[in-house]
Amino acid sequence: MPRGTRRPAANHTLRADDCRRHPGVWIEISVYGSTQSAKTVGRHIARADILPQYGPPAAFETRTRLVDDGAVLEARYLGETK
Repeated sequence: MPRGTRRPAANHTLRADDCRRHPGVWIEISVYGSTQSAKTVGRHIARADILPQYGPPAAFETRTRLVDDGAVLEARYLGETK
């Protein structure tokens, strides 16, 4: 993606619903400009703090992988914690 071009914001409600429909399957959340950005959002997903769509805390896990134009953030639904 050319420098200065903004990526569309992730639709976290839609992505969380996708993950819940397919428990245990890695679902792409979004592509971020840097690994650090992707990991920061990944922490918010796992904690369900500022992204309550992914609640309760620890119901999701995330991973990142590098791509040509940044880092892909993926998440998967683990189920409700006891």
